[in-house]
Amino acid sequence: MDIKLDDKIENDVKKSINFKKILLIVCSIFICIFLIIIYCRYKATSGLKVNEYKVTDSALPQNFHGVKVVHFSDIYYGNTVSIEFLKEIVSSINEIKPDIVVFTGDLLSKEIDVDTKNEIISILGSITSSIGKYAIKGDSDNSLFNEIIASSGFTILDNSSLEIYYKGDTPIVIGNGDFSSDFFSILLVHEPDMINDYNNSFNLVLSGHSLGGQINLPFIRNLFLPSGSKKYYTGYYNVNGSNLYVSSGIGTTNFKYRFNNKPSINLYRLTSY
Repeated sequence: MDIKLDDKIENDVKKSINFKKILLIVCSIFICIFLIIIYCRYKATSGLKVNEYKVTDSALPQNFHGVKVVHFSDIYYGNTVSIEFLKEIVSSINEIKPDIVVFTGDLLSKEIDVDTKNEIISILGSITSSIGKYAIKGDSDNSLFNEIIASSGFTILDNSSLEIYYKGDTPIVIGNGDFSSDFFSILLVHEPDMINDYNNSFNLVLSGHSLGGQINLPFIRNLFLPSGSKKYYTGYYNVNGSNLYVSSGIGTTNFKYRFNNKPSINLYRLTSY
């Protein structure tokens, strides 16, 4: 009887230890998940990464050799981008001392009051460039987009193109639309997959919209790609002779999380050789 009682006590002790181990593992998993969620919501949506690319094309006029183009996209102000973060973004852009600045759409996430609108105009208006600032509208931009962007000193190029002159008589062309040109051409499109809709090839195509998928898990990337960026969603692609670069953007949609995908802007150094 004593042996059986001892065995029972020993079994009860083992069960108690196993239960505690399982409870500890479960609690640890929940804590890890909680910490990852906090990281994705706050840490991963802050700070700014600068992706730098050298774009070499013999078609680039010599007078544009060495020009720096800064490309930013998808701010979605009001979600994870605040006034203070917007100031940081502009400060980072101005530190580069760009010659051309390009914004490829999706400025606001919601309606804003007059004071906030004026503050955004003031901040974006402080972006400096030696040649010019250009923008196109994104699919989420509302009626305030044109007012804010134009008041900030950007030239809006929706369905239009523009010849740019700099230190010489040979221009380059920048714009949005199926324009054809014998000059070095920069096409601006919000949704990168739209590049397949164009008949012409372009020297440089700049796009956004994808937000890089927002959440990039190891071995399982880009689970949350929006329509219009399923094929081309981040980095560089050669599409039928056009050099396409897709910005992963700065803000977030109403799903206010990022993972393995810091907010970023792109810097392109244009060279003719």
